[in-house]
Amino acid sequence: MGPGPTSAHPVLAVGLALCSAFLYALAAALQRLGAGRVADERSGTFFGDLALQPVWWCGVASMAAGAAIHVVALGLASVTLVQPVGVLALVLALPLDARLERRTVTRPEWTAAAVLVAGLGGLLALAPHRGDPRPAPTSGLVGTVVTAVVVLAVIAGVGMRLPRGSRAVCRAAGAGLCAGTTSGLVRPVLHGLRHGLDVGVLTAGVGVLVLPVLGLLLLQTAYRDGGLDAGLATQTTVDPVVAGAIGIAVLGERFTGGPGGAALGVGCALVTVAGLVWLIRAGPGGGVTRRADAAAPTSC
Repeated sequence: MGPGPTSAHPVLAVGLALCSAFLYALAAALQRLGAGRVADERSGTFFGDLALQPVWWCGVASMAAGAAIHVVALGLASVTLVQPVGVLALVLALPLDARLERRTVTRPEWTAAAVLVAGLGGLLALAPHRGDPRPAPTSGLVGTVVTAVVVLAVIAGVGMRLPRGSRAVCRAAGAGLCAGTTSGLVRPVLHGLRHGLDVGVLTAGVGVLVLPVLGLLLLQTAYRDGGLDAGLATQTTVDPVVAGAIGIAVLGERFTGGPGGAALGVGCALVTVAGLVWLIRAGPGGGVTRRADAAAPTSC
């Protein structure tokens, strides 16, 4: 028997993940530009006006292309190897967004982004890069989808009661949850399509189709209310963490660092959170976000 998909083409998988990261970065910059041009905050009008923005559709097309390449990469290597590469989308998106906005990326933004990427990269590097090719258990797949739906419902309810800036971070976290869950479910769905369908694979397949759409909508409102820094930084942080957790808990991609690795992981997590908060406050929307947080919540 030949090598499994998790070990056959790791170099090719990383290369595809790099291409996907660039396309995701371009998508984020274009979508944020489109969302920034739509002033009305009422959800129906906002999304209707957003659909009339050609630049936004270009961003959607770039995201779709990036997602397709990402799926291929996930079919060639483990979730915990492919997902960390996606963190580079944040670094790539900063200059792209600044170019579109005709502004300069500030030194605090670059520094905060570097801290965030270093912390998240270190955290995910502790995860194994080879997974168990065994089929994912039905209970694990169904439980993953149900948990994601419940958490998204909580995020939606909490977000409606938060001030504008905090709401942007909350919804970007929801978008990251959608993206990370989708990435974590792709390999079991591909495996099921090749070797037979069951309830777990069918449930995961529905999740893979529906969650990206929900994440896309949540991310647009995050861009509108908090700009690219808050929206993409939060989404980029939550996405690989969720995917890595699914890889470990459901797909058998185990940590092997022991207590020392766990302690180092906690340190990297703290660095990641510090970088995320720093980047949100350092971005061009940071001052606006803080002023908006002091105002009364608005519906959306």
